[in-house]
Amino acid sequence: MTGGLVAAGGLPLAGHVHFASRDFDEMHDRLCRVLKPHALRRLPSQAPVAGRIHRAEIGRVAFNLLRIGPAVQVDPERLESFFLIQLPVQGTVQLAIGDDTLDCQGTDGVVLSPEMPLRLRWSDDCTQILVQIERERLERYLGEQLGARPRRPLRFAPRLDLRSGVGSICRRLVESVFEGGEDGGSIYANGAVAGELERLLMSALLHGQPNTYSEALDRVRGAAIPYYVRRADRVMAEALDGALTLGDLARAASVSERTLHEGFRQVYGTTPMRRLKRLRLEAVRAALEAADPAADSVSAIAARFGFFQFGRFAGDYRAAFGERPSDTLRRR
Repeated sequence: MTGGLVAAGGLPLAGHVHFASRDFDEMHDRLCRVLKPHALRRLPSQAPVAGRIHRAEIGRVAFNLLRIGPAVQVDPERLESFFLIQLPVQGTVQLAIGDDTLDCQGTDGVVLSPEMPLRLRWSDDCTQILVQIERERLERYLGEQLGARPRRPLRFAPRLDLRSGVGSICRRLVESVFEGGEDGGSIYANGAVAGELERLLMSALLHGQPNTYSEALDRVRGAAIPYYVRRADRVMAEALDGALTLGDLARAASVSERTLHEGFRQVYGTTPMRRLKRLRLEAVRAALEAADPAADSVSAIAARFGFFQFGRFAGDYRAAFGERPSDTLRRR
């Protein structure tokens, strides 16, 4: 996580410095205004005060890089008006969330829900990414997905594995925002782009992170997906070697190629063959993460899933996951 989010020349979002101070009371006051009023107590530490906030607002989502010099205890009680995705960059934050206790460090992030009692301990020289999503906006989006207004609080499971699934998606989204923000964030000044980023982040959370509405969302999603799209999806999952054609999928789904194409556009926002390619790339990534770098090669694993033109495969892989396939294998 550290290597991905900390720029080579220093902290990311350097052009979006919201606050920097070596005064503890001033730092506390600014944190209260940016996040919410809370109690902040300095813990025994030799580290000097060095508070810093970099902040970029994109639509109704705020991306914050927060650095606190000395170890502190933070008692916000409840977040109340926003959901928070917290990603580690440096150091450790210990969180007491209701009856659960966990650490935000390394590859472990957290998702914090507004109504859960919360207490945090930040280590010395700790840096974290805090992504705020307005509660009203996310709950309204949930209602749009369900087709009815939510009748009970939306709560997420707090643990977020940044190596896979929705955690990996959140990490890559944050990295793209930080990289785009280095030039002033011009791409995100476009309202349409900001809206798409906001919806993608909310969809990833609602459909990927376990929450109090997961079963209801699965039922709605299952009912909304045409039978022929589900049938084609099953065929894809069973044949990731790249041998399938659009005609094969259409015949397996018992519909025309045009109908299948339109169904995938409506459900996934992409074509059947592009979805199949994405599934194959994800299968390669999973295999690389489980491989032995001393015994396995990227080319052999790629060929297993039908990628024989290595240069094109490497470019597609990097575009999909933000790193080279050899980087994934070496990290394992």
